[in-house]
Amino acid sequence: MTTEENDKTMARGNESRMEEQPPRQYEEDIIDLGQYWAALRPNLWKIALLSLVAGVATLFYMFTKPNIYQATAVITPAVDGNKQNPAMGALASFGISVGGPSSIEDLDTLFKSDDLAVRVFRKYNLWPILLADRLDPATGHAKPAWTDRLFGGKKEPKPPTDWDAIRAAKDSLKVSVNKKGGTVSVSFESPSAEGSANIVKYFLDEGKSRLQEEALDRAIKNKKFIEEQTRQTVDALNRDRLYSLLGQEVEREMMARNREQFGFRVIDSPRVPDRKFKPTRARSAMLATILVFIVGCGYFVLWGKR
Repeated sequence: MTTEENDKTMARGNESRMEEQPPRQYEEDIIDLGQYWAALRPNLWKIALLSLVAGVATLFYMFTKPNIYQATAVITPAVDGNKQNPAMGALASFGISVGGPSSIEDLDTLFKSDDLAVRVFRKYNLWPILLADRLDPATGHAKPAWTDRLFGGKKEPKPPTDWDAIRAAKDSLKVSVNKKGGTVSVSFESPSAEGSANIVKYFLDEGKSRLQEEALDRAIKNKKFIEEQTRQTVDALNRDRLYSLLGQEVEREMMARNREQFGFRVIDSPRVPDRKFKPTRARSAMLATILVFIVGCGYFVLWGKR
């Protein structure tokens, strides 16, 4: 028998075996909701009762939290950062600092700075507003929170420090930038509605004061430097350039002394809020109820399948 005949014989044998083998049937996985309902039905009252208890407990716990009020101010830079002063290039060529807040990014950095927070807290003593329930007005010492006593080991009342001011500002002060509108929103949260509005005003005032002080100091130093260079310069053309730069710095100093139009303009001044910002007690209780109900259903379904 030749090789070709052998191959044909083997092929016919394989075909006959395939015909004799019955086709396999695959059963699809079918989710039987009846099994889940059978596991949940006798335990629904337990799940509902547990969810109700969790919601009520959350509601009572949220009532222990004080109302927090938020006041917000909207500002915009007083100087357009897209407009370049023609004297800036010449001043920079002499090594003179020509910086200055002229964009919303600069204002965002200013109000988020730790130095500004410490300056405001030191000058206006905001602790009676933020720690009204834990501060002793006679000694100025604040009782440590229960979290500090539990994790930090602090037990004795101590006066708040600069680091406490920095942490309080990071928690309560919110600064957001609207690049499309070219504005910066500055808001503060505290247990006092009037206190929140006043604190935002304090930050705006001290922010503008800091910008003004830096601009005046920079202008005075630049004037002094230019005057020294003028006395040492012999070339008439360079002296004319220096006198022109000196005039620019005098104008810059005059503008810095105009406090109302310097640094930034207030679009919306902070108002005393008439409603609390948080906590949302009803929403928290509802979320707790729904979450416990879902977890309870999942537990009894898995427990019932065992």
